Amino acid sequence: MIRTADPATPALGLAAAGAACAVAGPLVSVVDGSAPPAFTAWPLLAVLALLPVAVSAFFLLRGRSTTAAAALVPAGVFAVGRFLIDLQILRDPVLATRPELLRPDSLSGPEPVFGAWLLLAGHVLTCAAGVVALTRVDREGGRAERFGLPAAAGVVAAVGLFMAPYRSSDAFIPAGGPLDAPPLPFAGGLLVLLAAPVTAVLAASSGDPDTRRGGLLGTAAALVALGAPGLATASALDRVDVAPGPFLVLAAAVALVWSTTDKKERDLALPGRGRLHVIAAALGVATGASAALGALLDHLAVPEGVTQPTDYAARLLWPAAVAVALLGLLPRARPAFAVATATVPLAAGLALDAAFNATRVPFVEPAAGVWWTALAVVLAAAAAITAALAGAVERDEEGASRVPPPLPLVAACLTAALLAVGAFALPVLRAPDYAPITAFGLRVGSWGLLIALLAVLAAAGLALVSRPGPGAALLLGAACVTATRALEYPFSESRAAATTPGPGLWLALATTAALLVGATAEAARARRAVRG
Repeated sequence: MIRTADPATPALGLAAAGAACAVAGPLVSVVDGSAPPAFTAWPLLAVLALLPVAVSAFFLLRGRSTTAAAALVPAGVFAVGRFLIDLQILRDPVLATRPELLRPDSLSGPEPVFGAWLLLAGHVLTCAAGVVALTRVDREGGRAERFGLPAAAGVVAAVGLFMAPYRSSDAFIPAGGPLDAPPLPFAGGLLVLLAAPVTAVLAASSGDPDTRRGGLLGTAAALVALGAPGLATASALDRVDVAPGPFLVLAAAVALVWSTTDKKERDLALPGRGRLHVIAAALGVATGASAALGALLDHLAVPEGVTQPTDYAARLLWPAAVAVALLGLLPRARPAFAVATATVPLAAGLALDAAFNATRVPFVEPAAGVWWTALAVVLAAAAAITAALAGAVERDEEGASRVPPPLPLVAACLTAALLAVGAFALPVLRAPDYAPITAFGLRVGSWGLLIALLAVLAAAGLALVSRPGPGAALLLGAACVTATRALEYPFSESRAAATTPGPGLWLALATTAALLVGATAEAARARRAVRG
């Protein structure tokens, strides 16, 4: 039964009023009739606005008032940034970049109308609901149980929110992330971006299970509301294409929902540790073989009489194949193997990007090398999951006593993490008339670089809370990934005239060095622990 004195009840009322305003605003239009929405989006926007309210109401009707209140807090946090983003509609609708709400067809710009005020009022009420709900939840921290997945999901969501929500060739629907926006959406976008990891981490760190569940579900609902419009825009409009950002945001939302399920419900009857190691080794060898075939075989089928172009991008599959196959055969290096599997999407993304662009030319089709490369990515994902499961079973069987990491290791990991961002965000090769691929770009190859970057950052973070032996292996695997990134320069410097090393090359080498220093220090600490 709902108690009227329960703070969750007025919080839910405020959230419902905010959702009603958010539904009514697009329905009556936020600007005059000269710039209608690019597509009929109000039904989707209505569902997204009501989603946090529905989650909260579900738990409140079941008597879980703490969970109901906690589910409204993230929406209130995100509402601050969303208010600033939509405030641009009042300032200058042409620069608002909200095709689901309006699409100008000239630079003169439409005039905001009553619907814009309703939309902003909805954000204010949602924020107020979050403040009221915060008085009901347990804000005391507890043990960080199952903390890793929500924290990682928050970071992935932040990366997705940093990227453009779609790709566009329509001059009146510009594509860009927060950094490309005017001052108000820029500030709002940064607040939204920061809210993703903050709300996920704070919810996951709560000592109260009801607060934890509600906070994570509320954060997931907010992320769905942020990621879905970009995909809907790309699906509904001809000159707009999908981009990686929304997929990352929605994947993070799924991970947050998954992390709320009870651990007993998620326990699987896994094979024994030995069998998992055998499966991981077999998948590692199969991944290496597929990557090698992807590097060896042609990626393009060209018309007869046309010279087969040199596939410089596919050359990077060779070091990826060697690293994964060799580490897969070493059971004691299983953490290194799990991280090193990220070399495959790194190399495959660059190769598939080149093939994708080439097949836009008439009569050029993908050849066998493309399919072996794609298979290598699938096998690498399976190998990484199996290796991670083997490590989890090993920790459960042996137990693990953790000690605070030494300061030199903290310094090495933090340095490597900071350098890695630049190594993957900046080009390793520069040349006239050459467009390099970076992790935060809008190309197919950006996916592989982004996966590799996340793997390196995760390895550096996990090494700080792991035992010395596995910690050293994690850093060694991350070094394989950054070394593969650095090898892109010597393997492809002949692809263009007057090539020069880019800043990403030097940062990749510096990251590799920092990771190897940390791995060496951890290996030495492991040997001392064995002798002691």
